[in-house]
Amino acid sequence: MTRVNATPAAYAGGLPLPAHVAEQASRWYVLLTSGADTVQDRLAWERWRQADPDHERAWAHLMRVDGRMRELGGSPAYQALTVDRRNGRRRALIAMLGLATCTGGLVWTADRMRWVRLSPDYVAGVGEQRSVTLVDGTEVLLNTDSAIDVLYDGRTRRLRLRRGEIQIRTGHAAGYAGLPFRVDTPSGGVRALGTRFMVRLDGDQTRVALLEGHVEIEPAAGGSPLLLQPGQATRYGAQGIEPVRPVALADTAWINAELAADDMPLDRFLAELSRYRHGLISCDAPAAKLRISGLFPLNDTDRALQAVARLLPVTVTRRSPYWVRVSAR
Repeated sequence: MTRVNATPAAYAGGLPLPAHVAEQASRWYVLLTSGADTVQDRLAWERWRQADPDHERAWAHLMRVDGRMRELGGSPAYQALTVDRRNGRRRALIAMLGLATCTGGLVWTADRMRWVRLSPDYVAGVGEQRSVTLVDGTEVLLNTDSAIDVLYDGRTRRLRLRRGEIQIRTGHAAGYAGLPFRVDTPSGGVRALGTRFMVRLDGDQTRVALLEGHVEIEPAAGGSPLLLQPGQATRYGAQGIEPVRPVALADTAWINAELAADDMPLDRFLAELSRYRHGLISCDAPAAKLRISGLFPLNDTDRALQAVARLLPVTVTRRSPYWVRVSAR
């Protein structure tokens, strides 16, 4: 599994994008809003966005700025962007994009003006882990297929977990130490009190595991908040907060690129393993009922599947690079 490090220089609401990326983003914008784009153009645009995180970041910033300009309606600034002179329009967009990325104020302004975030600030792809250090010194580790928004506004520090799983070690840089810190999910919020903890979106529920310090869970469904102690974990959602349990190895093993199973049903194990690779892992009904224990490598899921075949009476068939079938023998 690939691990990528990022520093505040990559902070989506902060420092500048490369000039050539801003130029490319503006060219795509002009084409896609011209009315002359084709299906092939749209496919090429999608490939461009996926080719580099900076491409996605540039496009998101451009969309935020465009949305704000549309709010201005008939203003001269917006009319200047909609004239049918492509080169001038592109230069204006480049300037707008530069203004949007030159300071950390974009996050504050975007939050105050309620601009729409069309893409996350940080993403870890399938089979990848990404380490991010935020402007306040907070360290965030994104697990496979995870995405977050960073919403700092000078009064609070807030992360929005869009999908996946993260580990957070809160920072205390000058000017930020006294600001509240929380992580929001559709299930509610997790308020950190100087701590290291994990948050995972699991369907319509949120899992929290506390390693150091304290966190307070505030479920969106209502009810009393819950203060977790170090070494405690729980899950919460529309039905409230589940009973607290001890943090298990299965909660934390991913940090070391391992999948921990303790008498886990095989279908659940394979569903967890499939989060770390592209494609589909399926199993038949007899195999699904088998149970498995052990530590398995996440940076080589093929090797993990080989271990499954050694430990259990199953056959692993690769029907294509993206389709693996596990069947009981």
